[in-house]
Amino acid sequence: MPIDFGAICNYWFLINEKHIEMKITIIVAVYNGAKTLQACLDSIAGQTYPNRELIVIDGGSTDGTIEILQSNTDLITYWESQKDRGIAHAWNKALEHVTGDWIIFLGADDRLHDSHVLSEMADELKNDSVNDLVYGQINIEGGKFDGEVLGGIFKPDILIRRMNIPHTATFHRKRFFDDIGQFDESFKIAIDYDLLLRKPPLRARFVERRISIMGGEGVSSRLISATLREFRAAQLKNRVCWPLKIELWHLYFQLRYRMSLWFSE
Repeated sequence: MPIDFGAICNYWFLINEKHIEMKITIIVAVYNGAKTLQACLDSIAGQTYPNRELIVIDGGSTDGTIEILQSNTDLITYWESQKDRGIAHAWNKALEHVTGDWIIFLGADDRLHDSHVLSEMADELKNDSVNDLVYGQINIEGGKFDGEVLGGIFKPDILIRRMNIPHTATFHRKRFFDDIGQFDESFKIAIDYDLLLRKPPLRARFVERRISIMGGEGVSSRLISATLREFRAAQLKNRVCWPLKIELWHLYFQLRYRMSLWFSE
């Protein structure tokens, strides 16, 4: 009787599959982030999950960021420092070097919540064969919104009106980018929101777990108003609804935010 080497290989794979750890990629985009970058990198270095890679794209910093990257080369899988066209361009450049199965994006002023984030989320991710995204919660630290926690159950009807998935608490399946392409560089703020609107129906799952801590010092009323305008642009671009309805949503959210400022004075 001939030996079925194909069957033997399949059997070997099945009994050893549990020992094959998927890889998680962390992407950090930075520009003149020397004040906070080391804390970000330390939160990654302290992770108990071993099968990870870190990609850092620097936009040509002049404040000591490059020296920090050079002193952390044992932690970083790939890094570069070149002038770029903004965050979306930096993320797109990073995607070209990804070898992981799932991807999470952090800013230089963000950090992972605790040392078990990746190991605990890996248990969630390896059992997920359906969703494009699996996400948790972020803590805001500093600024007007200090102490707030963002992130909740995924509701597609809410997503078409406003961003309700915290980007720095989100693990993106690598295949998600293979399906829909890279980030649109015409957006400067709502980069992640536009990406999610491009995939109807988006499949996402919420895990009630703190994933990251986001610096809140840079959040201003001017930035929030600009973000709302870019939300509108992303909605119009992706034709999530009738243009008039999108304009009415935008007016509602701008007025609601303005009123919150008035009542807080």
